[in-house]
Amino acid sequence: MDIIDMIHNSTFELWGYQLTDWYINLFTVRWWFIIGSIAIAYAIWWKYVNKRYLTQILLFGSFIAVFRLIMDDAGSSAALWSYSVKPLPFGQALFLNDLTIVPLGFMLVYQYCRSWKKFFLWTVIVEAGYSFLLLPVLVKFDILRLYNWQYYYTFFIMTIVAIVMRAILLTVLKIEQKHEFGYSSNSLMPTMQPAMKPLDEENKNRKD
Repeated sequence: MDIIDMIHNSTFELWGYQLTDWYINLFTVRWWFIIGSIAIAYAIWWKYVNKRYLTQILLFGSFIAVFRLIMDDAGSSAALWSYSVKPLPFGQALFLNDLTIVPLGFMLVYQYCRSWKKFFLWTVIVEAGYSFLLLPVLVKFDILRLYNWQYYYTFFIMTIVAIVMRAILLTVLKIEQKHEFGYSSNSLMPTMQPAMKPLDEENKNRKD
């Protein structure tokens, strides 16, 4: 048996433990707390998100979510933390932190904060709430277990990540606007005009 088969067998055995643990926690108070938090977070986000700029806002949120997924996978693989209660039996608590609370919060910050100063201020406030309020709650209720990790690690990392991701997205938008639509610093997203249909163009020429 080579090392690949050994890893596969260990993974298969671990899956059995994870599935058993998930069945034990299914429909418990802690499990419903996670499900309720996810539902409330999406409801609040959908109420306040600006649907006009949904594509751009979701793109920014996707940047945050992808990094969170990588961070969570790396941290769990390195035994820095683990989740004792999960909505689903596979992976980490993806829908609580990585795909819900963190990216949804930062998407609203991105939407409402046009200037860098305001964005930085609210990023610090939102991330402080997540790192120093929500995470301790998850630890207290034994949903999350930290081993070789501190709350302020998450705070500094995610604050920097949010700033970098905004800079990347704004750079991409500037490049796009420069080559296609012209840049407008006052707009949240590129000022896109629908392409003129041949029939519309013909009618316009007749009027002229």
